[in-house]
Amino acid sequence: MSTRLPLCAALVLCALCTTSCSSAPPPERIVLIVIDTLRRDYVGAYGGSVATPHIDRLAERGQRFDLMSAAFHQTSMSMGSLFTGRTPSIESRDAKQTLGWNGTTWCGLSRFATPGADEACVPDALPTLAEDLRAAGYWTAGIASSEFLYRPSGFDAGFDEWVELGREGGNWEAARIAVPDPGTGAAEPRGVIRDYPLVPGTRVNAAVRDVLRDRPGDRFYLYVHYMDVHDYEFRRIPYAAAVARADAAVGELVADLEAARLLEGTTIVLTSDHGERLREEHPLMGGALHLGNPSFEEVLAVPLVVAPAAPVLSGRERRAVRTQDLRGWIGEIAGLPAGETADTPPGELFVGEVHFRTFRKGRFKSAMRRSDGHFYLFDLETDPGEARDVADAHPDIVRAHLVRTSELARGMRTTHETREGLTGRERERLRLLGYIE
Repeated sequence: MSTRLPLCAALVLCALCTTSCSSAPPPERIVLIVIDTLRRDYVGAYGGSVATPHIDRLAERGQRFDLMSAAFHQTSMSMGSLFTGRTPSIESRDAKQTLGWNGTTWCGLSRFATPGADEACVPDALPTLAEDLRAAGYWTAGIASSEFLYRPSGFDAGFDEWVELGREGGNWEAARIAVPDPGTGAAEPRGVIRDYPLVPGTRVNAAVRDVLRDRPGDRFYLYVHYMDVHDYEFRRIPYAAAVARADAAVGELVADLEAARLLEGTTIVLTSDHGERLREEHPLMGGALHLGNPSFEEVLAVPLVVAPAAPVLSGRERRAVRTQDLRGWIGEIAGLPAGETADTPPGELFVGEVHFRTFRKGRFKSAMRRSDGHFYLFDLETDPGEARDVADAHPDIVRAHLVRTSELARGMRTTHETREGLTGRERERLRLLGYIE
Protein backbone atom coordinates (compact mmCIF):
# COMPACT_ATOMS: atom_id res chain seq x y z
CA MET A 1 0.00 0.00 0.00
CA SER A 2 2.68 2.48 0.96
CA THR A 3 4.58 1.95 -2.29
CA ARG A 4 1.58 2.07 -4.61
CA LEU A 5 0.24 5.48 -3.58
CA PRO A 6 3.37 7.43 -4.56
CA LEU A 7 3.51 5.49 -7.84
CA CYS A 8 -0.09 6.36 -8.64
CA ALA A 9 0.58 9.97 -7.81
CA ALA A 10 3.59 9.96 -10.10
CA LEU A 11 1.58 8.48 -12.95
CA VAL A 12 -1.12 11.12 -12.52
CA LEU A 13 1.53 13.82 -12.51
CA CYS A 14 3.07 12.46 -15.69
CA ALA A 15 -0.31 12.42 -17.38
CA LEU A 16 -0.80 16.07 -16.54
CA CYS A 17 2.68 17.29 -17.43
CA THR A 18 4.11 17.80 -20.87
CA THR A 19 7.34 16.08 -19.86
CA SER A 20 7.83 12.40 -19.12
CA CYS A 21 8.39 10.81 -15.73
CA SER A 22 12.07 10.45 -16.51
CA SER A 23 12.49 14.20 -17.04
CA ALA A 24 14.42 16.32 -14.58
CA PRO A 25 12.34 17.76 -11.73
CA PRO A 26 11.26 21.41 -11.92
CA PRO A 27 13.76 23.94 -10.61
CA GLU A 28 13.54 25.01 -7.00
CA ARG A 29 13.62 28.63 -8.08
CA ILE A 30 12.65 30.61 -11.16
CA VAL A 31 13.96 34.15 -11.68
CA LEU A 32 12.37 36.24 -14.44
CA ILE A 33 14.52 39.22 -15.45
CA VAL A 34 12.99 41.90 -17.68
CA ILE A 35 15.34 44.59 -18.99
CA ASP A 36 13.08 47.36 -20.18
CA THR A 37 13.66 48.63 -23.77
CA LEU A 38 16.48 46.19 -24.62
CA ARG A 39 16.99 45.49 -28.32
CA ARG A 40 18.17 42.01 -29.24
CA ASP A 41 20.89 43.23 -31.60
CA TYR A 42 22.60 45.13 -28.77
CA VAL A 43 23.30 41.94 -26.82
CA GLY A 44 26.69 40.29 -27.36
CA ALA A 45 25.24 36.77 -27.38
CA TYR A 46 23.23 37.77 -30.46
CA GLY A 47 26.20 39.27 -32.26
CA GLY A 48 25.70 42.77 -30.91
CA SER A 49 28.61 45.17 -30.62
CA VAL A 50 27.95 46.04 -26.95
CA ALA A 51 29.91 44.08 -24.36
CA THR A 52 27.29 42.22 -22.31
CA PRO A 53 29.44 39.56 -20.61
CA HIS A 54 26.95 38.69 -17.88
CA ILE A 55 24.00 38.10 -20.21
CA ASP A 56 26.34 36.28 -22.58
CA ARG A 57 27.44 33.90 -19.82
CA LEU A 58 23.82 33.06 -19.12
CA ALA A 59 23.34 32.30 -22.81
CA GLU A 60 26.48 30.14 -22.87
CA ARG A 61 25.27 27.91 -20.07
CA GLY A 62 21.67 27.86 -21.22
CA GLN A 63 19.49 28.48 -24.26
CA ARG A 64 19.39 31.49 -26.56
CA PHE A 65 16.14 31.92 -28.47
CA ASP A 66 16.76 33.72 -31.74
CA LEU A 67 13.23 34.69 -32.83
CA MET A 68 11.73 36.30 -29.75
CA SER A 69 9.27 39.15 -30.40
CA ALA A 70 7.67 41.61 -28.02
CA ALA A 71 3.90 41.47 -27.98
CA PHE A 72 3.68 45.26 -28.21
CA HIS A 73 5.92 48.32 -28.34
CA GLN A 74 4.88 49.55 -24.90
CA THR A 75 5.63 48.28 -21.38
CA SER A 76 2.20 47.78 -19.86
CA MET A 77 0.93 45.99 -22.98
CA SER A 78 3.89 43.62 -23.13
CA MET A 79 4.01 42.95 -19.41
CA GLY A 80 0.27 42.36 -19.28
CA SER A 81 0.77 39.88 -22.10
CA LEU A 82 3.66 38.13 -20.34
CA PHE A 83 1.79 37.84 -17.05
CA THR A 84 -1.49 36.58 -18.57
CA GLY A 85 -0.50 34.83 -21.81
CA ARG A 86 -2.94 36.97 -23.77
CA THR A 87 -2.39 39.10 -26.86
CA PRO A 88 -2.76 42.78 -25.98
CA SER A 89 -5.43 44.57 -27.96
CA ILE A 90 -6.92 48.06 -28.06
CA GLU A 91 -9.36 47.14 -30.81
CA SER A 92 -12.84 48.60 -30.51
CA ARG A 93 -16.02 48.02 -32.46
CA ASP A 94 -14.80 50.55 -35.05
CA ALA A 95 -11.90 49.31 -37.19
CA LYS A 96 -10.66 52.87 -37.70
CA GLN A 97 -10.91 53.88 -34.05
CA THR A 98 -9.06 52.19 -31.21
CA LEU A 99 -9.99 52.39 -27.55
CA GLY A 100 -9.08 55.53 -25.67
CA TRP A 101 -5.70 55.18 -23.99
CA ASN A 102 -5.83 55.19 -20.20
CA GLY A 103 -5.10 53.05 -17.18
CA THR A 104 -7.97 50.66 -17.90
CA THR A 105 -6.93 50.01 -21.52
CA TRP A 106 -3.15 50.39 -21.69
CA CYS A 107 -2.56 46.72 -20.85
CA GLY A 108 -4.64 45.72 -23.88
CA LEU A 109 -6.78 43.42 -21.74
CA SER A 110 -9.97 45.43 -21.25
CA ARG A 111 -11.98 42.90 -23.24
CA PHE A 112 -11.67 40.57 -20.25
CA ALA A 113 -12.86 43.12 -17.70
CA THR A 114 -16.31 43.15 -16.14
CA PRO A 115 -17.90 46.41 -17.36
CA GLY A 116 -18.32 48.90 -14.57
CA ALA A 117 -16.89 46.58 -11.94
CA ASP A 118 -13.23 46.09 -12.83
CA GLU A 119 -11.03 49.10 -13.53
CA ALA A 120 -7.69 47.28 -13.22
CA CYS A 121 -5.34 47.32 -16.18
CA VAL A 122 -4.88 43.56 -15.64
CA PRO A 123 -8.47 42.46 -14.97
CA ASP A 124 -9.18 40.36 -11.89
CA ALA A 125 -10.80 37.69 -14.04
CA LEU A 126 -7.50 36.81 -15.74
CA PRO A 127 -5.24 34.35 -13.94
CA THR A 128 -1.58 35.31 -14.01
CA LEU A 129 1.81 33.62 -14.13
CA ALA A 130 2.47 34.51 -10.49
CA GLU A 131 -0.83 32.92 -9.49
CA ASP A 132 0.09 29.79 -11.47
CA LEU A 133 3.42 29.48 -9.72
CA ARG A 134 2.09 30.27 -6.27
CA ALA A 135 -0.49 27.50 -6.71
CA ALA A 136 2.40 25.19 -7.68
CA GLY A 137 4.08 25.85 -4.33
CA TYR A 138 6.45 28.69 -5.17
CA TRP A 139 6.69 31.72 -2.90
CA THR A 140 6.34 34.70 -5.27
CA ALA A 141 8.06 38.08 -5.15
CA GLY A 142 8.17 40.95 -7.64
CA ILE A 143 10.44 44.00 -7.81
CA ALA A 144 8.80 46.63 -10.04
CA SER A 145 10.59 49.80 -11.11
CA SER A 146 8.25 51.16 -13.80
CA GLU A 147 5.31 53.43 -12.99
CA PHE A 148 3.18 51.47 -15.46
CA LEU A 149 3.32 48.42 -13.21
CA TYR A 150 2.45 50.01 -9.89
CA ARG A 151 -0.75 49.41 -7.99
CA PRO A 152 -3.65 49.50 -8.63
CA SER A 153 -2.89 48.28 -12.16
CA GLY A 154 -3.25 44.62 -11.20
CA PHE A 155 0.27 43.45 -12.01
CA ASP A 156 0.77 42.49 -8.38
CA ALA A 157 -1.85 39.73 -8.56
CA GLY A 158 -0.40 36.45 -7.32
CA PHE A 159 2.68 37.93 -5.67
CA ASP A 160 3.22 37.23 -1.99
CA GLU A 161 5.66 40.13 -1.90
CA TRP A 162 5.41 43.09 -4.30
CA VAL A 163 7.88 45.97 -4.11
CA GLU A 164 7.49 49.24 -6.03
CA LEU A 165 10.62 51.32 -6.39
CA GLY A 166 10.18 54.93 -7.39
CA ARG A 167 9.25 58.42 -6.32
CA GLU A 168 6.74 57.45 -3.66
CA GLY A 169 9.23 55.26 -1.83
CA GLY A 170 12.02 57.78 -2.18
CA ASN A 171 14.34 55.22 -3.77
CA TRP A 172 15.14 57.09 -6.94
CA GLU A 173 17.79 59.22 -8.57
CA ALA A 174 16.87 62.56 -10.15
CA ALA A 175 17.43 63.29 -13.81
CA ARG A 176 16.93 66.96 -14.59
CA ILE A 177 16.00 67.34 -18.23
CA ALA A 178 14.67 70.20 -20.32
CA VAL A 179 11.21 69.59 -21.70
CA PRO A 180 10.81 71.44 -25.04
CA ASP A 181 8.27 74.21 -25.14
CA PRO A 182 5.41 72.93 -27.35
CA GLY A 183 5.10 76.31 -29.05
CA THR A 184 8.71 76.86 -30.04
CA GLY A 185 10.31 73.44 -29.68
CA ALA A 186 13.10 75.07 -27.70
CA ALA A 187 14.41 73.35 -24.60
CA GLU A 188 16.07 76.51 -23.27
CA PRO A 189 15.18 78.94 -21.88
CA ARG A 190 11.46 78.26 -22.26
CA GLY A 191 11.84 74.56 -21.52
CA VAL A 192 10.64 73.49 -18.10
CA ILE A 193 13.32 71.70 -16.08
CA ARG A 194 11.81 68.68 -14.40
CA ASP A 195 12.96 65.89 -12.14
CA TYR A 196 12.41 62.41 -13.51
CA PRO A 197 12.69 59.46 -11.12
CA LEU A 198 15.36 56.98 -12.15
CA VAL A 199 15.70 53.65 -10.39
CA PRO A 200 19.15 52.22 -11.17
CA GLY A 201 19.79 48.51 -11.33
CA THR A 202 21.92 48.70 -8.21
CA ARG A 203 18.88 49.95 -6.28
CA VAL A 204 16.72 47.19 -7.77
CA ASN A 205 19.28 44.62 -6.65
CA ALA A 206 19.37 46.09 -3.16
CA ALA A 207 15.59 45.58 -2.99
CA VAL A 208 16.03 41.99 -4.19
CA ARG A 209 18.51 41.36 -1.38
CA ASP A 210 16.11 42.83 1.15
CA VAL A 211 13.23 40.69 -0.10
CA LEU A 212 15.22 37.45 -0.25
CA ARG A 213 16.65 38.04 3.19
CA ASP A 214 13.11 37.68 4.59
CA ARG A 215 11.98 34.85 2.31
CA PRO A 216 10.04 32.06 4.00
CA GLY A 217 11.92 29.32 2.15
CA ASP A 218 14.19 28.51 -0.77
CA ARG A 219 11.49 27.60 -3.29
CA PHE A 220 10.46 30.83 -4.97
CA TYR A 221 9.60 32.72 -8.14
CA LEU A 222 11.25 36.13 -8.41
CA TYR A 223 10.42 38.79 -10.99
CA VAL A 224 12.96 41.61 -11.41
CA HIS A 225 12.46 44.63 -13.71
CA TYR A 226 15.38 46.88 -14.70
CA MET A 227 14.87 50.37 -16.19
CA ASP A 228 18.50 51.27 -16.93
CA VAL A 229 18.15 50.97 -20.72
CA HIS A 230 14.78 52.71 -20.85
CA ASP A 231 16.27 55.69 -19.01
CA TYR A 232 19.26 56.25 -21.32
CA GLU A 233 17.86 59.53 -22.67
CA PHE A 234 17.02 60.83 -19.23
CA ARG A 235 20.56 60.06 -18.07
CA ARG A 236 21.95 61.63 -21.24
CA ILE A 237 24.11 58.63 -22.00
CA PRO A 238 24.35 56.57 -25.20
CA TYR A 239 21.95 53.67 -25.59
CA ALA A 240 24.90 51.25 -25.69
CA ALA A 241 26.20 52.59 -22.37
CA ALA A 242 22.79 52.01 -20.81
CA VAL A 243 22.80 48.43 -22.10
CA ALA A 244 26.16 47.92 -20.41
CA ARG A 245 24.71 49.28 -17.14
CA ALA A 246 21.83 46.82 -17.31
CA ASP A 247 24.22 43.96 -18.04
CA ALA A 248 26.26 44.90 -14.97
CA ALA A 249 23.08 44.84 -12.89
CA VAL A 250 22.32 41.34 -14.15
CA GLY A 251 25.83 40.28 -13.20
CA GLU A 252 25.39 41.67 -9.71
CA LEU A 253 22.07 39.87 -9.30
CA VAL A 254 23.57 36.53 -10.36
CA ALA A 255 26.53 37.07 -8.03
CA ASP A 256 24.13 37.85 -5.17
CA LEU A 257 22.21 34.61 -5.81
CA GLU A 258 25.45 32.66 -5.88
CA ALA A 259 26.71 34.28 -2.67
CA ALA A 260 23.43 33.34 -0.96
CA ARG A 261 23.81 29.75 -2.28
CA LEU A 262 20.65 30.17 -4.30
CA LEU A 263 22.02 30.01 -7.84
CA GLU A 264 22.23 26.24 -8.05
CA GLY A 265 18.75 24.91 -8.64
CA THR A 266 17.60 28.23 -10.12
CA THR A 267 16.41 28.74 -13.69
CA ILE A 268 16.86 32.31 -14.97
CA VAL A 269 14.63 33.62 -17.77
CA LEU A 270 15.87 36.91 -19.24
CA THR A 271 13.98 38.98 -21.77
CA SER A 272 12.70 42.51 -22.55
CA ASP A 273 9.30 44.13 -22.94
CA HIS A 274 10.21 45.87 -26.22
CA GLY A 275 13.14 47.33 -28.14
CA GLU A 276 13.97 50.85 -29.28
CA ARG A 277 14.19 52.72 -32.56
CA LEU A 278 17.51 54.53 -32.85
CA ARG A 279 18.74 55.63 -36.28
CA GLU A 280 16.75 53.34 -38.57
CA GLU A 281 14.90 54.75 -41.57
CA HIS A 282 11.84 53.20 -43.20
CA PRO A 283 9.43 54.12 -46.01
CA LEU A 284 6.85 54.81 -43.30
CA MET A 285 7.88 57.44 -40.81
CA GLY A 286 6.59 55.66 -37.73
CA GLY A 287 7.11 56.80 -34.17
CA ALA A 288 10.41 57.65 -32.55
CA LEU A 289 12.03 55.58 -29.80
CA HIS A 290 9.56 52.76 -29.03
CA LEU A 291 6.32 54.45 -30.03
CA GLY A 292 5.69 52.07 -32.94
CA ASN A 293 2.93 52.91 -35.45
CA PRO A 294 3.94 50.78 -37.16
CA SER A 295 6.17 48.56 -35.05
CA PHE A 296 9.35 47.90 -37.00
CA GLU A 297 11.61 45.03 -36.04
CA GLU A 298 14.02 47.12 -33.96
CA VAL A 299 11.08 47.79 -31.63
CA LEU A 300 9.87 44.17 -31.54
CA ALA A 301 13.02 42.02 -31.68
CA VAL A 302 14.09 41.32 -28.08
CA PRO A 303 16.32 38.72 -26.42
CA LEU A 304 15.19 35.58 -24.64
CA VAL A 305 17.72 33.57 -22.65
CA VAL A 306 16.97 30.64 -20.35
CA ALA A 307 19.77 29.40 -18.08
CA PRO A 308 20.48 26.65 -17.45
CA ALA A 309 18.83 24.99 -20.42
CA ALA A 310 15.26 23.86 -19.75
CA PRO A 311 14.67 20.35 -21.13
CA VAL A 312 11.00 21.11 -21.86
CA LEU A 313 12.06 23.94 -24.19
CA SER A 314 14.61 21.89 -26.13
CA GLY A 315 14.21 22.28 -29.88
CA ARG A 316 12.38 25.60 -29.65
CA GLU A 317 15.47 27.80 -29.97
CA ARG A 318 14.72 28.64 -33.61
CA ARG A 319 10.98 28.77 -33.22
CA ALA A 320 9.17 32.10 -33.41
CA VAL A 321 8.11 33.04 -29.88
CA ARG A 322 6.15 36.02 -28.56
CA THR A 323 5.78 37.63 -25.15
CA GLN A 324 2.37 36.02 -24.72
CA ASP A 325 3.97 32.57 -24.99
CA LEU A 326 6.17 33.07 -21.95
CA ARG A 327 3.50 32.52 -19.32
CA GLY A 328 2.98 29.00 -20.65
CA TRP A 329 6.68 28.35 -21.26
CA ILE A 330 7.67 29.38 -17.73
CA GLY A 331 4.80 27.27 -16.43
CA GLU A 332 6.21 24.29 -18.31
CA ILE A 333 9.63 24.94 -16.77
CA ALA A 334 7.91 24.80 -13.38
CA GLY A 335 6.38 21.44 -14.25
CA LEU A 336 2.87 22.72 -14.91
CA PRO A 337 0.75 21.22 -17.66
CA ALA A 338 0.69 23.10 -20.94
CA GLY A 339 -2.15 25.59 -20.73
CA GLU A 340 -4.45 26.99 -23.37
CA THR A 341 -2.83 28.64 -26.35
CA ALA A 342 -2.61 32.40 -26.66
CA ASP A 343 -5.22 34.36 -28.61
CA THR A 344 -3.00 34.10 -31.68
CA PRO A 345 -1.52 30.77 -32.78
CA PRO A 346 2.25 30.20 -32.71
CA GLY A 347 4.01 31.80 -35.66
CA GLU A 348 1.64 34.76 -35.93
CA LEU A 349 2.34 38.18 -34.45
CA PHE A 350 -0.51 40.70 -34.33
CA VAL A 351 0.13 44.21 -33.01
CA GLY A 352 -3.01 46.32 -33.06
CA GLU A 353 -1.64 49.85 -32.75
CA VAL A 354 -3.37 53.22 -32.64
CA HIS A 355 -2.73 54.09 -36.29
CA PHE A 356 -1.79 50.71 -37.79
CA ARG A 357 -2.51 47.02 -37.58
CA THR A 358 0.82 45.24 -37.84
CA PHE A 359 0.92 41.52 -38.65
CA ARG A 360 3.75 39.06 -39.24
CA LYS A 361 3.67 35.45 -40.35
CA GLY A 362 6.70 33.69 -41.72
CA ARG A 363 8.87 35.94 -43.87
CA PHE A 364 6.20 38.54 -44.57
CA LYS A 365 5.14 41.43 -42.37
CA SER A 366 2.38 43.91 -43.13
CA ALA A 367 1.24 47.23 -41.76
CA MET A 368 -2.28 48.41 -42.52
CA ARG A 369 -2.99 52.09 -41.96
CA ARG A 370 -6.31 52.42 -40.17
CA SER A 371 -7.28 55.79 -41.62
CA ASP A 372 -7.49 54.65 -45.24
CA GLY A 373 -6.85 50.87 -45.17
CA HIS A 374 -3.61 51.16 -47.15
CA PHE A 375 -1.41 48.07 -46.88
CA TYR A 376 2.37 48.01 -46.73
CA LEU A 377 4.20 44.71 -47.03
CA PHE A 378 7.80 43.81 -46.18
CA ASP A 379 9.74 40.65 -46.98
CA LEU A 380 11.91 40.17 -43.90
CA GLU A 381 13.94 37.43 -45.56
CA THR A 382 15.28 39.63 -48.34
CA ASP A 383 14.78 42.98 -46.62
CA PRO A 384 15.33 42.61 -42.85
CA GLY A 385 15.63 46.40 -42.52
CA GLU A 386 12.05 46.88 -43.80
CA ALA A 387 13.18 49.45 -46.34
CA ARG A 388 11.10 48.33 -49.36
CA ASP A 389 7.34 48.05 -49.67
CA VAL A 390 6.60 44.96 -51.82
CA ALA A 391 2.80 44.99 -51.55
CA ASP A 392 2.31 45.44 -55.30
CA ALA A 393 4.43 42.36 -56.02
CA HIS A 394 2.49 40.09 -53.64
CA PRO A 395 -1.24 40.85 -53.87
CA ASP A 396 -2.08 37.32 -52.64
CA ILE A 397 -0.10 37.86 -49.41
CA VAL A 398 -1.74 41.25 -48.92
CA ARG A 399 -5.20 39.70 -49.27
CA ALA A 400 -4.33 36.90 -46.84
CA HIS A 401 -2.99 39.37 -44.28
CA LEU A 402 -6.04 41.60 -44.68
CA VAL A 403 -8.41 38.70 -44.02
CA ARG A 404 -6.39 37.39 -41.08
CA THR A 405 -5.89 40.74 -39.34
CA SER A 406 -9.60 41.47 -39.68
CA GLU A 407 -10.40 38.10 -38.08
CA LEU A 408 -7.98 38.68 -35.23
CA ALA A 409 -9.21 42.22 -34.61
CA ARG A 410 -12.84 41.05 -34.44
CA GLY A 411 -11.90 38.32 -31.98
CA MET A 412 -9.95 40.65 -29.70
CA ARG A 413 -12.09 43.77 -29.66
CA THR A 414 -13.62 45.28 -26.55
CA THR A 415 -17.33 45.63 -27.16
CA HIS A 416 -18.36 47.37 -23.94
CA GLU A 417 -17.82 51.02 -23.17
CA THR A 418 -14.53 51.95 -21.53
CA ARG A 419 -13.55 55.01 -19.59
CA GLU A 420 -12.38 57.98 -21.65
CA GLY A 421 -9.48 60.23 -20.70
CA LEU A 422 -6.72 60.02 -18.12
CA THR A 423 -7.02 60.40 -14.39
CA GLY A 424 -4.66 62.76 -12.60
CA ARG A 425 -2.64 59.80 -11.32
CA GLU A 426 -2.38 58.31 -14.81
CA ARG A 427 -1.14 61.61 -16.19
CA GLU A 428 1.49 61.71 -13.48
CA ARG A 429 2.61 58.18 -14.33
CA LEU A 430 3.02 59.09 -17.99
CA ARG A 431 4.86 62.28 -17.10
CA LEU A 432 7.27 60.44 -14.82
CA LEU A 433 8.02 58.02 -17.66
CA GLY A 434 8.59 60.89 -20.09
CA TYR A 435 5.65 60.16 -22.40
CA ILE A 436 3.81 63.44 -21.82
CA GLU A 437 4.79 66.84 -20.49
